[in-house]
Amino acid sequence: MKMQTANRKILIVDDKPENLALFRDMLRPFNYDLSVATNGVTALKIVKEFHPELILLDVVMPQMSGYDIIKELKSDKLTREIPVIFLTAKDTTEEIVKGFEAGAVDYIAKPFHPRELIARIHTHLQKASLLASLKRLMEHSFHELYTPLSVISSAMQIQELEYEKTDYTQMTLAACKTLQNIYDDLYYSISYTTHEKEKTTFDLTALLVERISYFSLVAQSRSLTFQTDLHQKTLKKLNQKEMERVFDNLISNALKYTKEHEKITIAIQENDENWIFSICNPIDKKIDISKIFYKYYRHDEEIFGLGLGLELVQSICEQNDIKIKAYSDNKLFCITMEMSKI
Repeated sequence: MKMQTANRKILIVDDKPENLALFRDMLRPFNYDLSVATNGVTALKIVKEFHPELILLDVVMPQMSGYDIIKELKSDKLTREIPVIFLTAKDTTEEIVKGFEAGAVDYIAKPFHPRELIARIHTHLQKASLLASLKRLMEHSFHELYTPLSVISSAMQIQELEYEKTDYTQMTLAACKTLQNIYDDLYYSISYTTHEKEKTTFDLTALLVERISYFSLVAQSRSLTFQTDLHQKTLKKLNQKEMERVFDNLISNALKYTKEHEKITIAIQENDENWIFSICNPIDKKIDISKIFYKYYRHDEEIFGLGLGLELVQSICEQNDIKIKAYSDNKLFCITMEMSKI
């Protein structure tokens, strides 16, 4: 079967011009759209302008090594998903493992056969296309799922207005809110909105009070209560939608893992330089704190959910220089966030 390679963008990074010429000769028959760089600084600049679909990256280079370059790529949300194939004469197991740990999708030792290089390039371009298509499919499916859920929620609210609240309508509304939070996590994870989020100055306390109120039905359906100790006004410049996701996931996580008739305590305090948020809930099972922020981790497999929430929270905190940690003490599980007042 003929490879569909025309116009697929590839960036080649190698400090030796003769190697770049060799790669171009190898790839020319396949009509790839090629760009080259002889150093890391130039490579990172080209990535921003050229938007390659794949990067062939030499490991051993002066000033910036391949490891330095891939570290920069992985730290930027706009470039972190570009597949990188390391090219190097160092083919020890230690070096190969180091390459994969750095985030490379493949590792080709020099010298290599041209057919091997072409085959691996083709494989990873196909994989990247498949993943992009899958993300688009999930994004479209999200809307198909979210719309009927909103209709159910609206219908229950109308039912309560026209007649009266019942345990059944309250349970249905609480379930809708739980599912909406899961869908919001999924949408955030697959969102193609990778540009920098707009930041405005707003009151974190007011937002938190609003989100606690939003989850009040879920708490009532499980006979749980919120106990709050909130600073009167907590001004901070952040993206409000992102902080809404943070609060929603932390509150939702506490609700999922707290037994009935218990209290969830939420506080915002301050010291000279920082605002300190905390949320604590009683637990009756041992939690592996080291895995709490892992993607898809759930410390109770019987609890419904995707396990995306706390990983998303940590990701947002890292992007906004917010220090977050989890700890367990005296049958309490707590998560704290520390952020500067500036």
